Amino acid sequence: MKTKILALFLVLFTFSSLKAQKIVALHSATGVQFFSDDNPLQSAYAAAVDNDTIYLPGGSFAPPARFEKKLRIYGAGHYPSATTATYKTKISGNFVLSDEADGFYLEGVEITGSLNFDNNESINDVTIKRCRLNNINIPGDRTQASENCIFQENVIHGMDLNNLINSSFFNNIIEDRINAARNLTFLNNLFLDSNYYHPVFDYANSSMIKNNIFLHESTTYGGITNGSGQSTYSHNIVCFTFDPNNTSAFGTDPILDSNYSMTRADVLVNQSGGNFDYTHDYHLTTAAQANLGDDGTQVGIYGGFYPWKDASIPSNPHISSKNISNTTSATGTIHIDINVHAQDR
Repeated sequence: MKTKILALFLVLFTFSSLKAQKIVALHSATGVQFFSDDNPLQSAYAAAVDNDTIYLPGGSFAPPARFEKKLRIYGAGHYPSATTATYKTKISGNFVLSDEADGFYLEGVEITGSLNFDNNESINDVTIKRCRLNNINIPGDRTQASENCIFQENVIHGMDLNNLINSSFFNNIIEDRINAARNLTFLNNLFLDSNYYHPVFDYANSSMIKNNIFLHESTTYGGITNGSGQSTYSHNIVCFTFDPNNTSAFGTDPILDSNYSMTRADVLVNQSGGNFDYTHDYHLTTAAQANLGDDGTQVGIYGGFYPWKDASIPSNPHISSKNISNTTSATGTIHIDINVHAQDR
């Protein structure tokens, strides 16, 4: 209830100001602070300590040079259809995490640059949820690898995961190449074919890859992976023109179990091209629903432990509509009608 009241207060404060401002709220053990200067996210971050929570409204925000604290950050979301009342929350530029940011949580924002982990630093227990990410860059030689990170229900364009191990990707929509997937888990993701000239994984060693959909149709330039091996591929829908349980498409010494072959046009309700599109429908067709994952739910982003939430609405209270009069009445009152919905996940 306290968070719901805060969300409503932010909207009222913003739209009742003579000049609309972006109000960032910082929740800490000592109370709530509000920031509305030229760089409110940076100001809120400077005042924050480990385990604080930052709430971002719609709008564009410049981040600090790097995040060196254990924080929780919630935005208003990135889907246009779900942010008509608030606008999407956008982080302009790169979003950098240091090794002091263990346990960092980020939900409901679009990052225009890259999500970067500092080079060769161990940054653990990070959760990135329902965000749109231009790129994920986790560089290093694994002498100090990042571990136990979760990426859930994101739209991601390209990943370099050289310094990430023992981490999981659940129910994401992923474009372009994934470099260096070692000791990782990929469950119920959708892999789009945004670049015809390479396989989906550029090295996938000792990883668990199950219940996904691969729309990559290239046979000339490789299949799922390129020259790597000993990963498990189970109950995936693959849109190849050859046997989806043929080891030549899955690198060296793969473990293959019950993968399905389908024509790309028969898999999703409404999808075309190789890039994510907000207007597309990524639900399975009736024919594709017959191919179940190893857990008995459907493959792809609407199955598994964390089914895709339509419009990627974040788990903090959602402002679905607003109607605020531009003028006051004769008695000095103003009409305000705002709908706020609590979220159950």
